[in-house]
Amino acid sequence: MFRTTLLATLLAGLASAAASAQAPAGATSAETAGLRAAAPRLPQAGNPINPELDGYKRWLSKDGDRAAALAVDTSLADNIVSWQMPHGGFYKLPAKYAARWDGKAARSGWLGNGVELGTIDNDATVDEILVLADVYARTGNAAYRDSARRAMDFLLAMQYPSGGFPQVYPSRGANSYSNHVTFNDNAMVRVLLLLDRAARREAPLAGELFTPGQHARFQPALEQAVDFILRAQIVQDGVKTVWCAQHDPLSYAPVTGRSFELPSKSGAESALITEFLMTRPQTPQVAAAVKAALAWYRRDAVQAKDTAFDPRGTRALGVSPFVHSPGNTMWYRFYDLATDTPFFSGRLPTDKPPGVGQQYDIMRVGAESRYTYQWGGSYGTALLAYAARVGY
Repeated sequence: MFRTTLLATLLAGLASAAASAQAPAGATSAETAGLRAAAPRLPQAGNPINPELDGYKRWLSKDGDRAAALAVDTSLADNIVSWQMPHGGFYKLPAKYAARWDGKAARSGWLGNGVELGTIDNDATVDEILVLADVYARTGNAAYRDSARRAMDFLLAMQYPSGGFPQVYPSRGANSYSNHVTFNDNAMVRVLLLLDRAARREAPLAGELFTPGQHARFQPALEQAVDFILRAQIVQDGVKTVWCAQHDPLSYAPVTGRSFELPSKSGAESALITEFLMTRPQTPQVAAAVKAALAWYRRDAVQAKDTAFDPRGTRALGVSPFVHSPGNTMWYRFYDLATDTPFFSGRLPTDKPPGVGQQYDIMRVGAESRYTYQWGGSYGTALLAYAARVGY
């Protein structure tokens, strides 16, 4: 068993509560489903989230000769299948897919209770499913279909009953940050986009790629995830704002990831979360969450006008990576939970190598962190442009 019976019992209670999170008091599950079905949907043309899953195509051959491209892609798919772990998941190993697994090499960089662990970090498992589906559609090779199905079962199994997805499954250990619900680097939202595309049988996840039993689970999984997102939205001075990069699966609270990824309001991950919610039926609860997040992105206090994050141009000079950039609006990666004050963080003093912890001046953070971590970006620009087009 990958989780204890006690944890499963606790989370099952949360799942029951979450199932009614968007429904009026006293509503039955059928009535709740009806409310969602009747809720309006926003036009999706121009939603910045649309190309989010297209990255898998970079793995495929660009050869103009279709037969030659298929031969290359078939070899890639064969290699991917060989690296799949017994639980169905994958590690972040794209470079190793140049060759088949030799039966001895470690298939994951992480172990938990002696089990090699799969992950959704760095697009892992999601991209493998998409590649396998793409090559299956062109070959009809059942091995690729079956591997994609096993990987989908892995994703469905890793979802907490409260609706969130951890970074790693099975667990790396009781105290691992990887157990947190992980929005960091868009991990969870990419899984949700995959589930949504699979539910709609959108290419390359079309036809009978997945089983009827799996299709029956897609929509409930999405609804549980939306409920988690709504419950996890950070409240500041009584007003809903955005989300942290990782949240506790039981309490929904923002929590620490790696030692320099402190509880915060995330200017980066919250953009994709908001864009995802804008793909969902706009129930009053979902619409309110979206509009609250958009209002936060529009706050003058969180925007850095005429500013850009430029580590490449500033590292050699040893100066601040935040530079003057006329016309550009930047948001920071981390903001204090109780205020709209941006902060930065080196590794902790107890880390190896040691760091300086939370700082409000980027120049107090060591160069290793100052120039190698994404401390800011135009995260809200495309989101706000899309919101304006749909009247939000």
